[in-house]
Amino acid sequence: MQYPKLQFLIDARKDISTFFSFIEDARYDDGRNLEWAIFKHYPFLRSNFKGVKFIGKEADIEKFVLDQYEEKRLIAEKNMALYAKQWFEREKTFYTLVKELFPKTTWPEGKYIVYPTIWSMYPRFLEDKTFQVPLQTEKKRYVNVIIAHEMLHFIFYEYFFQSYPQYADEDHEFFAWHVSEILNTIIQNSSRWMNVFELETMGYPEHEAIVKMLSEKHIVSEKFNTDVLITDIVSEVKKLSE
Repeated sequence: MQYPKLQFLIDARKDISTFFSFIEDARYDDGRNLEWAIFKHYPFLRSNFKGVKFIGKEADIEKFVLDQYEEKRLIAEKNMALYAKQWFEREKTFYTLVKELFPKTTWPEGKYIVYPTIWSMYPRFLEDKTFQVPLQTEKKRYVNVIIAHEMLHFIFYEYFFQSYPQYADEDHEFFAWHVSEILNTIIQNSSRWMNVFELETMGYPEHEAIVKMLSEKHIVSEKFNTDVLITDIVSEVKKLSE
C-alpha cells in the first residue's frame, strides 16, 4: 500500500461502540470528553451516569443511537457523499505534504474507513485505522481538516513508535497522545497546510503554550524538520508531567 484510499461508510453500531469508548477514556480526563462529546448536545443522557460511571442500560443507548441514524439516514448519506468528494479533491496534495514530513515512513496497514458520528467529538482508532467525522454540521468545509488530522495521527504513530520505541507501551499512551496532538496543531496551522485546507485545526487548551512557542521556533521556512520538531515536542511534554 503506497497511499491508503479512504472509504466513507455509515454504521450506527460503530457509533454505539464509540459511546462506550468515551466512557472507557473518561478515567484519563475526569470526564472532560464526556462533557464535550456527549452531554454538549444530549444533556438528558446525564441521567445514565453517576460521575463518570455509566449506570444506565446499554439497550437504551443502542436504541437511542439506532433511532438517530434512522431519523437522519438521508442527511448522513448526503453529507458523507459530500465529505468524500471534498477529500478526494485534496488527497493527492495531502499525501505530498505528508511525504515531506515522513519521507521514510510507510503507511501502516488498516481499514482506513471514515464513519459519521452523532457525538460532538471525532475519535480515531489506531488499532484498525478508522475514525469518525460529524454526521451533521454547519461547518462542512471543516470536515477535511478533521480527516487530515486523523490521517496525520496514523502515520505519526507509525513513525513515533519506530523512532521512540520506549513510548510504545500502554504506560506511555497518554504521553504519545500529547505529542501527537501538539504536532498536529503546529503542522496543520502552518501557512503551507492552511493554503490547502483553509481552516485551522482545533487544539487542546493544555497545549496552547507549547504550540505557540514551538510554532514560533520552527515555522521559519516552507518545510519542517520533523525529527527536530518532534524531539522538541517530546522535551516539552516531559515537562508537563514533572
